[in-house]
Amino acid sequence: MAQLDKLMTIDKLGSEMLFAMDLTNVVSVCDPAGKITYVNDRFCEISKYRRDEITGEKYSILNSDFHSRKFFSNLWKIVRRGKVWEGEIKNKAKDGTYYWVHTTIIPFEDENGEICKYISIQKDITNNKETEGTLKLTLNKLAKSNKELQAIKHALDESSIVAITDRKGTITYVNDTFCEISKYSREELIGQDHRILNSGHHSREFFKDLWSTIGKGEVWQGEIKNRAKDGSFYWVFTTIVPFLNEAGKPYQYAAIRNDITEQKKSEELLLRSEKLSIIGELAAGVAHEIRNPLTTLKGFMEFLNADEKDEKKKTYYNLLLEEIERINFIAGEFMLLAKPQAVDLSDKRLIDIVQKVIKFLESEIHLKDVVIKLDYDFKDEDVIVQCEENQLKQVFMNLIKNAIEAMPDGGILHIKITVNNESAVLYFKDEGVGIPPEKIKRLGEPFYTTKEKGTGLGMMVCFKIIQNHHGSIHIESKENIGTIVTVTLPKKTG
Repeated sequence: MAQLDKLMTIDKLGSEMLFAMDLTNVVSVCDPAGKITYVNDRFCEISKYRRDEITGEKYSILNSDFHSRKFFSNLWKIVRRGKVWEGEIKNKAKDGTYYWVHTTIIPFEDENGEICKYISIQKDITNNKETEGTLKLTLNKLAKSNKELQAIKHALDESSIVAITDRKGTITYVNDTFCEISKYSREELIGQDHRILNSGHHSREFFKDLWSTIGKGEVWQGEIKNRAKDGSFYWVFTTIVPFLNEAGKPYQYAAIRNDITEQKKSEELLLRSEKLSIIGELAAGVAHEIRNPLTTLKGFMEFLNADEKDEKKKTYYNLLLEEIERINFIAGEFMLLAKPQAVDLSDKRLIDIVQKVIKFLESEIHLKDVVIKLDYDFKDEDVIVQCEENQLKQVFMNLIKNAIEAMPDGGILHIKITVNNESAVLYFKDEGVGIPPEKIKRLGEPFYTTKEKGTGLGMMVCFKIIQNHHGSIHIESKENIGTIVTVTLPKKTG
């Protein structure tokens, strides 16, 4: 009797537990063969099957084909050993929709210790799985986007000069390439604005238009000349992209630049070459046409001057003769630019040419209180260059005269000659007034001169002659300190 009461108590507790589970969970019971013997209302709701449709069927009626055979094989192995299985299962409802349930399968044994049934207690986790799936998809997309952004950033960092500023123009980020070209460290740039790079080349209106464009949320593109920390200049093709907030107002700007310094140098050389070419084409005809009447004018002027007794008139005649000589000199400069030019190159000792020029200008050097110091190793006396001697003399004479005129109160002109395996290098260093940086870059342009009575043809002719000799001229200068002109010529070897 006591045993019966105990069994009734246990059965009552089980019924109460089953009732409680029926209210909150998806509950089903199946026999050892896997046939469904009981389902609660929640089971019918979620599976869309009526109780009479599902009872007697196997669980495979709910198979969504999401899980593998191995998944279910492992499940049944566990529960047939009398152990509880727990996991997540994706099922297919009668209407073809899918749902997820967190499942706990509990095996029950009879009095002989044999499994007589399995109770499955499931909890609908479809919403959780959908949220999880959406989250995973979002995370995957974010990871992919981040990977793509990193790839883009890497590509930009490798190929471009990148900087980001806030809406006021304060630099908040620069890449390594920016630091390399500007010669500033990242720490020196962050917190500054781009005025730190101002070269003084562009006008206020230029930057005003730039800020007006990006301030309206529009992309700006153009070429900018900047100055690096060491004082050198470089050109960049710049694209500035505004980032807009929800109100459509820029809150930061990304500037992507490409170094076009060499391109700008090539353009300048091409422009100079085109100018020289035009001058050269005009030179031959113009010079000849000018010199013919000049010869007549000069002859008659000298004739009239010789017979003139009036000193005042003689002064006028001499002035006219000087101007005729000046025109004749300019015509001669033009002749050197005429194309084509026949240059007869021969082997000459470089030191001999330099010493002849110094000797020729000796009186002018003493008159202007200038001292020339020639510095070279005696072993370099036999340095041979292939040249047209008179043309090289004209170059050296022009450079020495320029140095003398740059020192109106006198001074020292250092001329140093060095050699390497392939070239002879001459340095002409004066102690003169120097040349402003903005003027140096224009030296050699037709008719551009830094002298009050200069023609602008002297340096142009020098550049042309040295170019025809396969050499180069480089000019460095500091105001009130002096100028160094470096001439490099190929040395004859062997």
